[in-house]
Amino acid sequence: MPVLPTTLLPTPFDATAHLEAKNQKQTAKAHSKAKQSAIDIRKLYWPEVTDEELWLLGDRKRGGFAQVPRPLSLVMNIINDITKRKYGKSVPAGKTYLVLWLHHFSEGLVKIQSEADAAYEAGYDGQRNITTFRAHMKILQEIGFIDFRKGPKGPMQYVLMRSPYKVLKKLHSEKDEHGMQLVSDEQYAALLERVNDIGSRDELED
Repeated sequence: MPVLPTTLLPTPFDATAHLEAKNQKQTAKAHSKAKQSAIDIRKLYWPEVTDEELWLLGDRKRGGFAQVPRPLSLVMNIINDITKRKYGKSVPAGKTYLVLWLHHFSEGLVKIQSEADAAYEAGYDGQRNITTFRAHMKILQEIGFIDFRKGPKGPMQYVLMRSPYKVLKKLHSEKDEHGMQLVSDEQYAALLERVNDIGSRDELED
């Protein structure tokens, strides 16, 4: 039986790659339809508004956009609730978490070039602004959302941003000293609904 040259052998079918390509194509198509729908509605109700008056993601002339998890507002509220239960007082560490995401570019890393600037963005001013910022950073580290390392510009210059989905899934299974869930079923249900709505359910998988 003749042996076919390698170049003539049929390429094995990769079901996983095929499914991923199909999902990417479907996602791109959904995004395109959602974009066109938004344009149609905008032109219907605000026909006088030009593109130059808006902050459009697809406009290459504009920068300054951040890529953040869509359920970020839910995550911020959960962080504030957790810290209140754990530390017995209201600690708005969620604002610090928001600032970190707005400084995030890629690869799960944030570089804090100025603690004073980051503290001000988070709403901390006065003489204890950096002290408050550092305290909230330590809280975010303790409950598992971030980790940090010292750099030439501060003790928390390099910040590792863990997946908020994985962190919340872990915290949902944990309890505080009074036996209460750190993330309640109601909060986790809201997260589940949101991730299902945005097509990110796999983020909560093991």
